[in-house]
Amino acid sequence: MSVRQRYLGLVLAACFVILSVGCGGGGGGGSSTPPATGEIFVTDDFNRVFVFSASATGNVPPLRSFGSFTLMDSPEGIAVDTAHNEIFVANVTDSITVYGRTDSGNLAPKRTIEAGGYDIALDPVSDEIFVVDLSSISVYGRTDSGNIAPKREIMGGATGLSIAQGIALDPLNFEILVANSGNDSITVYTKTANGNVAPLRTIQGAATGLNSPRGISVDTTNNEILVVNPGNSSITVYGRTAFGDVAPLRTIQGAATGLSGPGDISVDTTNNEILVANIGNSSVTAYGRTASGNAAPLRTIQGAATGLNEPFGMNLDTTNDELFVVSLNPPSVTVYERTDTGNVAPKRSISGESAGINAPLGVSVDQVNGEIVVANQTSNSVTVYTKTADGNVTPLRTIQGAATGLNIPRGISVDTTNNEILVANSDSDSLTAYGRTASGNASPLRTIQGAGTGLNIPGGIFVDPANNEVLVANPGNNSLTIYARTASGNAAPLRAIQGAASGLNFPTGISVDTTNNEILVANGGNHSVTVYSRTADGNAAPLRTIQGAATELFIPSGISLNSADNEVLVANFSSITVYTRTADGNALPLRTIQGAATEISSIQGIAFAP
Repeated sequence: MSVRQRYLGLVLAACFVILSVGCGGGGGGGSSTPPATGEIFVTDDFNRVFVFSASATGNVPPLRSFGSFTLMDSPEGIAVDTAHNEIFVANVTDSITVYGRTDSGNLAPKRTIEAGGYDIALDPVSDEIFVVDLSSISVYGRTDSGNIAPKREIMGGATGLSIAQGIALDPLNFEILVANSGNDSITVYTKTANGNVAPLRTIQGAATGLNSPRGISVDTTNNEILVVNPGNSSITVYGRTAFGDVAPLRTIQGAATGLSGPGDISVDTTNNEILVANIGNSSVTAYGRTASGNAAPLRTIQGAATGLNEPFGMNLDTTNDELFVVSLNPPSVTVYERTDTGNVAPKRSISGESAGINAPLGVSVDQVNGEIVVANQTSNSVTVYTKTADGNVTPLRTIQGAATGLNIPRGISVDTTNNEILVANSDSDSLTAYGRTASGNASPLRTIQGAGTGLNIPGGIFVDPANNEVLVANPGNNSLTIYARTASGNAAPLRAIQGAASGLNFPTGISVDTTNNEILVANGGNHSVTVYSRTADGNAAPLRTIQGAATELFIPSGISLNSADNEVLVANFSSITVYTRTADGNALPLRTIQGAATEISSIQGIAFAP
């Protein structure tokens, strides 16, 4: 596995984020006597921006927020309840959101359960929902809401669950079926199972053809289990009571099938069809129920008009003859007629696109012009809002398009001195600079890119106009690279901090204290904050390191300086921790912002505005 693959894997698995801070290039120290003043801006993994008072602590609500109302984030599973006309969406980042079956637009969910998963199944008989999340199965009441404990939970070493991402319910035989991609198996449990229970039976072994199985469906009419395997782009079918190292009854696989990283599967026994959501080519393909071998699909839904983009989950509503699909980018639910084919627009969709925020990984505040600038990974865009934005606001302007050179933008910094925005693009190992008021498909003013630059999955970026420098954190090779502010092309860094003594470990957030001539770095790989002399070079040891259990640091992704109060603010996976500027060692935070009332989870970026 390459460093880039490892990094991107960490991003997906832990919402590992990159941040940059703006206000033109940082500030310096000051008296620590006055109380903390100003505002903290945080982006989260639900495509929203929250604003807190700089002195906030504990489980406090935000002053204001804007972004998507749907609260969908990394939606991967969906279930349709035709009896109560509701849709249940399983979001990987710790939530289950519920909508009306015919809902459309950017609307808030009817209710939310604060526990997420990869897939979801509904039992209308017992009025329960079953959620699978890698190593557990949690059961909730259909009308549950909020931060509620599950009614029961299947979890533990005896269960055989291993990176479980697909679940199906067999209501006739009172069984739960799970697809485990971690050990290439299908495990089956009683519907009322609880605790560390062994499965009733397991399908596993070389003969099974299982390869990272993800989606699963039960055909109770024909007594079959159907599984999609993204590992080898196949569909395998087994007898309902199959167990052990058993060969499939039939397999659909081959170039003609159109299968590409299949993520979920539904069986339509009424029309004798199988429907599959393909992540790899953003399509839905339909096959005859008994299809086998290199069988071409009966029909395919695919194309720009469909709205499909990495469709992870699907559910067929045979009552209303509709197909519901959840897509990752942007987080959405799209609905089609069961018989739709080609590049067809959905009948309706639930999606929070008004604010234009999509997987926001970096945020910077332009204090001079009263604006917030956000780097959006999924849409390869930069969106700009007023600093006082609240609710589902549209951006003031958006930089997006082929000419921009934006390519998975992760770090962003505003240079108010020179009226520029600088962006770190992790997928192209480049830095791009734009005029501060640039909009649309604007070409960069200049680009730093090439083998000589030392850029390696660049993330955090900070422009220091006081010293005419740009500083970049590179998690790909555990380095900090510093360039002349106006550098362009294949420019070598002025200096670089890298080596075992540096303590850098997946550095993702970076800030500069120009008054005290220091660089502050958030290291997600070893849960630390390291501080260096601003002019440090080579294998330089940090001046001090904040690290240890007492610090509450956990996958710190962003860092910002409150120079007026001599404080350092750190964005962790689900909290904001604040330290004195000179904190060192296993230091306790001065205060922590964390809890359900804050509404933040899977934090992606942080910026401070005095």
